[in-house]
Amino acid sequence: MKYQDERLGRHKGGVPCARGDGGYQVLAEDACLPLAMIKLSALEQNLAWMQRFMASQGMAFAPHGKTTMSPDLFRRQLAAGAWGMTVATPQQAWVAHEAGAERVLMANQLVGKANMALVAELLETGVDFYCCVDSAANAVRLSEFFAGRRQRLRVLVELGVPGGRCGCRSLDDAKALSERILALPGLELAGVEFYEGVIGGEQAEPRILALVAEAVGLLGYQAERSPRPLLITGAGSAWYDLVAKGLGAAELPAGALPLLRPGCYLTHDLGIYAEAQQGVMARSPAACELGGDLVSALELAAYVQSLPEPGQAVLGFGKRDVAFDAGLPVPLAHYRDGRRLGEALAGWRVEKVMDQHAFMTLPADTEVQVGDMVLFGTSHPCLTFDKWRRLALVDDDYRILESIETRF
Repeated sequence: MKYQDERLGRHKGGVPCARGDGGYQVLAEDACLPLAMIKLSALEQNLAWMQRFMASQGMAFAPHGKTTMSPDLFRRQLAAGAWGMTVATPQQAWVAHEAGAERVLMANQLVGKANMALVAELLETGVDFYCCVDSAANAVRLSEFFAGRRQRLRVLVELGVPGGRCGCRSLDDAKALSERILALPGLELAGVEFYEGVIGGEQAEPRILALVAEAVGLLGYQAERSPRPLLITGAGSAWYDLVAKGLGAAELPAGALPLLRPGCYLTHDLGIYAEAQQGVMARSPAACELGGDLVSALELAAYVQSLPEPGQAVLGFGKRDVAFDAGLPVPLAHYRDGRRLGEALAGWRVEKVMDQHAFMTLPADTEVQVGDMVLFGTSHPCLTFDKWRRLALVDDDYRILESIETRF
């Protein structure tokens, strides 16, 4: 896209440029650093791979938009074949709708009058909207609000686990809530929602499959009492293969739609989701048979700005620029004057980050200068995305192709 405002280059969040001929290139120092970047080739590989996986498993796919909160990327996901978008809040639901999503699943509880009003306005647009409920008290409040507006809200009974997040803690409670919803004029029972990502430990796999089986049982109970087709939905970015396995092996009620919703696959990472994907590839023959794999698409470019001591470099980025909660950034490549220096950065390691500075150790005899550029991979893409108003979409030579907006 053509950059209409050269002033974007003067503040964080723009995709800045120094040239007037449109040939914006990160390695040629046309962009102000630090800069968050998405590699187009990796992005397209991830889009295609996950869509193929879902199709191979017979699953509908509503990727979670909270990862990127980018209308530009939502549109790519929908164009690749997504059933709709998943979100966490009414505000995010509006962003998804404005990006073209005709179906929006809010995989969260809807609580509070202002939030309900925002959803009511969204329903008036004709969007197919769903949210979760796990208590009779909230179900009654929702029904009163939406019935008062002559609307019906589609709700999914959320099934949880002890020590987890929201969700009914027993199947009996979930069945009772389903019965209550069927009697409320402002609500429409739409199925079952669960989130397996809170389950961990050595026995995670059988516990996740048990949760899926319990959700399927609840769905069957609902289907006996509701004439409408129902949804059953789960799956974060770590265990989606197990959820697909459990749902694929189950005998679902007629017309039921199994819907998965991982979101971090889009840019993937070099940390927690890279590790999780290794588990997917080890467990799932179907994933291996697809060919290829998810690859890290999100990178950060930054300058070496100080070499205060032997074996230490201070980089010009920090907590304000990149995720640091699930592993620090990983040095990938070293450039000077647009030329890559060496192939491997053995011994280069980010040790800590402050607000605007990163401290990196490296071998004492490393040939590095102030002003050199270093590219980094990241862990946990959600927290990097929410630090940027815009990211640069780049090709494999780090030429800037587009500016990717976020709407946090």
